[in-house]
This record gives sequence, C-alpha cells and structure tokens, in this order.
Amino acid sequence: MALPTPRDRLPDRAPLRNYLLAALAAGAVALVGAPLLGQFDLANIAMLFPLAVLFAAIRLGRGPAVFAAFLAVALFDFFFVHPHFTLAVSDLQYLLTFAVLLAVALTTAELAARLRRERDSAEARAEEAAQARLAADTERLRNTLLASLSHDLRTPLTALAGLAESLPLAGPPLPPAQAELAEAIRAEALRTHALARDLLDLSRLQSGAPRLALDWLAVDELLGSALQARAHALRAHVFALELPEELPLLHADAVLMERVVCNLLDNAIAHTPEGGHIVLAAQVGADWIRISLCDDGCGLPPGREQAIFERFVRAPHPRGAADATTATGDAGTGLGLAIVHAIVAAHGGSVSAHNRAGGGACFVLQLPLPPQPDRPPPEDEAGALPR
Repeated sequence: MALPTPRDRLPDRAPLRNYLLAALAAGAVALVGAPLLGQFDLANIAMLFPLAVLFAAIRLGRGPAVFAAFLAVALFDFFFVHPHFTLAVSDLQYLLTFAVLLAVALTTAELAARLRRERDSAEARAEEAAQARLAADTERLRNTLLASLSHDLRTPLTALAGLAESLPLAGPPLPPAQAELAEAIRAEALRTHALARDLLDLSRLQSGAPRLALDWLAVDELLGSALQARAHALRAHVFALELPEELPLLHADAVLMERVVCNLLDNAIAHTPEGGHIVLAAQVGADWIRISLCDDGCGLPPGREQAIFERFVRAPHPRGAADATTATGDAGTGLGLAIVHAIVAAHGGSVSAHNRAGGGACFVLQLPLPPQPDRPPPEDEAGALPR
C-alpha cells in the first residue's frame, strides 16, 4: 500500500466544504459572544474570534483559516460594534481594534498551519522510515537465507558430482546408455554447484559494500586473462578484440573484475549461435573507460532494452519469462548478470545494455578512471645512459 506524502495529506487547494466549516466556526463564536455583549468589554469578546481561526488552521488548512480571520473581523464589526448590524464604524478607534484582531488572527492561522504541515511531514517521514526498515530487514533475511541455502547445498553437490564421475571406474565398463546417464548426472551436479556458488556470491555482494582488494590493473592483461579462461568455449564463434593502442591502468579488484568479464563472455557464448560473432572492445575518455561486449545473438526486446536489463539484474529469474526473453536466453537464472551489476556498482561504475543495429545485444561497462600513477619507464630507456 502506497504511503501518503505530505503533498497528498495537505492539498494545495482546500475543498469548498472546508471554507463552509470555517464560516460555521466563526459564526459559532459570534453566537457564543452575543449573550456576553454588555457584560464584558468588547476587547474581551474580540479575543474569542481567534479561537475559530485556530480551529480552521489546525483542522481545515491555511486557506480556510485566512478566510475565517477576515470573516471574524466582519462579524465582530457587524454584530458587536456600534452601530450594530452594519459594517459602518462610529468611532475610528475601532479600526485599530480591527487591525489588531486581523493581525492576531492571520498570525495564528499561519503558525497553526505551519505546525500542521510539519506534523504531517513528520508523520509521513516516520511511515517512509518504517517501510525502509521493513524493506531492509526483508532484504537482509533474503540474503541470509540464500547464503545459508547455497552454502549447505555445495557440499552434497560436490559429493554427488564426484560419485557420478567415479561410477564408471568402480567396476566393469558401463554400457553406453548408463555411461551417458552418469555423465549427465555429473554435469547437472556441477551446474547446480555453480548455481549455488553464484547465489552465495550474489548474497555476499548485495548484503553490503564488499571488501575490494584494489590494485592497479592493466586493462589488456585483465581482458586477456578472461579470454584465456574462456578460450575453449570461444572456438565455436568468430571472436574479435578491438582495443586502442594506449590503455590506462584500472584501479580495481583483479579477481572480481575478471569474474565480470568472464560472466559477460559466458552470457554471449551461451546465447550466440555457433559461428556467430562476438566483439570485445574498449573506449577511453578523460576520466572513464568503457568495456563493451557485443554479439549477434537473439538480442533484447526492442524498445525496452535498458529497463528490462535493470529489472533483470535486480531480480534474477528464469530466463524464459515472457518479459525477459533477452540475450540471456531461455536457460539458466541470470545470476551472472546480477553479479556483474553488483561488482561494477561496488567499483563506482555502471552497466547498460542495448540492441545492435544488425541484431544481437551489447553490454557496456563504464568504470571511473582515477588519476594515473607514475609508470616506470621501459627497461631499455631506464637502462640507457644519457648522451
């Protein structure tokens, strides 16, 4: 249920009903003061009218309160000041009384209305704070459950994969059908083990700011290490690497950033047909570097690429969902992209996604570049003697 905002609780324009209630309040004060005429001084009776203004300011809003202030002065003049039942004034000193009464009423209206706004704003902030605490507690519980579940699953899954792998070695050679079944059990156990690992890593990344082992990294070496780790899987595709001649150093966690590039490569490999093209490129700006990975696979739903991608990495779900049939394909859970998003965000960067004009999708990482450290000169220059 949506919480009311201060603007919702205090509309800019009070309804006509509030003005009518303000008029009734001023009229009620006039009725109460009428029997007192002749028994109390007019100055004492005049002090009753700010009560109507105070009521209107607290319960009805600023506009009705101001209306009640002017109406109170008019009623006081009409019923209590000689000549009665007319707005004429026989003694000019009553003009000062009217001015003081109006000033007191208007000041009361403004102060009461301000207190009302502050009260409602404080209440709205308290409701929003409670909702934020509830959301934080829910997220913390979710991460704790994911971490516990994934941690407890990894050990039996590792044992299951080992048993399936040793099954053909336990006795006579298995018939082809049973050997294929044992290999399928091993592969699924390893895949589920990797899924549990990704769940555990994601819960750690989302539970708070991860500890980063920051170091100065050469971008080409970082990309080369990830490509070497995925070299076998890339053989079925046409791969291109497009890097500028001069690349700056990146201040980042080497292990986590290699995981980012590997996850993007896995995503492109899994959802690009054999023989398809995969391009890894980099662009450098004054204080940023962009690393993009593009493929000619199935791409993202047109027109909603970035919105769906952001929703996807915030809440990974089976890739076959109707609104998430993206470059992530129809198998797996999308945890890889969620991990990419979390790691890049921890480094102060951003991840975006868009479709290519010729088909396929591009995922773009933008990372900040701090001032570069002084690089040592090349060995041949360092060892050369001045002439």
